[in-house]
Order: sequence, then structure tokens, then C-alpha cells
Amino acid sequence: MKSKWPRRLVIIRHGQSEQNVVLDLMDDNLGEALEQQKKIRDADIRLTDIGVLQAKETGKYLAKTKNFDLCFASPYIRTLQTAENIIGEFDYELEIFKENRLREKEFGRLHGFNKSEVKKLYPEEFEDRERDGKYWYRLPRGENYPDVEMRIHSFLDKLVRDCGGKSVLIITHQVPYKMLRALFEHLDEERVLALKDTPNCGMQEYEIDFSEKINGRMKLVVYNRVVY
Repeated sequence: MKSKWPRRLVIIRHGQSEQNVVLDLMDDNLGEALEQQKKIRDADIRLTDIGVLQAKETGKYLAKTKNFDLCFASPYIRTLQTAENIIGEFDYELEIFKENRLREKEFGRLHGFNKSEVKKLYPEEFEDRERDGKYWYRLPRGENYPDVEMRIHSFLDKLVRDCGGKSVLIITHQVPYKMLRALFEHLDEERVLALKDTPNCGMQEYEIDFSEKINGRMKLVVYNRVVY
């Protein structure tokens, strides 16, 4: 039966990045590394060696499943590296299409700042964040969750228009990964924030289900699966 939706959709967060490691170090107050990260554009943050390994192991797992027809990836370096290393384990060629709408939430002026720094240097922003909450607070020169939701909704229009009946691989980031599920399942603020954080190279997979709708609907099969 023909559907407007992909027959299979696999969505993956990028592998461990240099900034992921720095944010983990911040638990031990190792602030110098974060100071260095502030000087690097978010789009240019790269994978660590561990991140490359995570992507390769994920590729080996997916290589044993049915072939993909298309791959869309955020244009950021860490997501493109993840996509390339995953696809490098396939025994067939798969073109990567860069998709700006899959980029991470824009952190704007506060890129690289930890909570204590924001409280000290930008007290009004800190108070706004405390008042509005993680979901609705819009970072200065950046985005909030609904902003990301709007561009992901636009991307879904493309999936419906161009990818009906195909098998699609998506490589993206933490917030877009969550907002894709939010849109498929109509999750509100409370339920989005209740979603567990996605591990590096965590996967969610959907398959087409015709049991309720003539055109089918996307049914969640797995969420946050890791294979390394």
C-alpha cells in the first residue's frame, strides 16, 4: 500500500563531540576547556575519536538491516562526520543531503556559557530562564524549543512530499531528535521535557503503520537505542 510517509525512518543523534566532553568535565569545574569552546562556532565542533567509533559501530549495526534510500543530515561538522562514518560501513553508496532545518537549537549569545556564568554575567537572562523554563525561554540571538519545532515541522513537509514509501536515515542533534518525536506523537511541554536525554548515536526508529489510517502513520519502534 502506498503511503505519503517513509516506510522506515531512522533518526540518530551525532556521536560524542568535543563539546560533549567539555560539558562532562564541567562537573569537575574544569572551566578552561569550556572557555576554549566559546571561541569555536557551534557548526565547527568535531567528533572525538570515541564519537567516530560510536558512529562506525552504529553503521555496522545498520548495515545488517535493509538498505536506505536517502540520508539527510544537519550541515554541522559533527553530524556530517557521524553520517559519513555510519555510511562508510554500508556495502552500498548513499548520498548525504545537507539539511539546515536539522541543525541543533541555536544557543546564540550564551553559546559555551555554564549556568553560574550566565547568572553572574547576564542576570536578567538568568531570571528570564528561571521564569519561563527550559522549553519556552528563547536564548538571546538564539532559539527555544518551539522555534526548533517549527523548522522540524517544515522538514516533515519535505518528507511527505519527496520520500513517501522510502527508507530514510536522518542524522541530527539532541533537540531536533526530541522534537521529531514530539511532532509525531503530539507531545506538549511537560511530555517533551520528560523525555530522557539522548545518548550519542542514540537511535529512534519509525515504521509505517496502516492499521488506523488509509495513508498510514509513523509508529515508534525503538527509542534511544545504542549499539556500541
